[in-house]
Amino acid sequence: MEKTRYYVTVDIGPRAGEIRETLEVNDPNYDFEIEATREEIERLEKLFNEVGDTDFSTFVLAHIPFLNNERKENVTEDQKIQEIYRMIYQLGTPATKERMKEAGLVH
Repeated sequence: MEKTRYYVTVDIGPRAGEIRETLEVNDPNYDFEIEATREEIERLEKLFNEVGDTDFSTFVLAHIPFLNNERKENVTEDQKIQEIYRMIYQLGTPATKERMKEAGLVH
């Protein structure tokens, strides 16, 4: 199946979980460039929806390093977010993979 280039925003905010096929010139609102089939995009969207279905504040709290994030909800959210990053890495362009490694988002 043919792959298409997409631009994914993971960061918190109104565009969190956004997956776009086009990129506006000088658009600062995307985090990662990936190449994926429609089925892969649907799986990624499903992961974003699963994170969005839970309490959004838990999503935020799971990423504040000085808080105790051992609550079950936080651990579950963190696992889902890590799944998203793993999938983005697998689908990522070489530049995306390099950026993710440098940022410590993948091991």
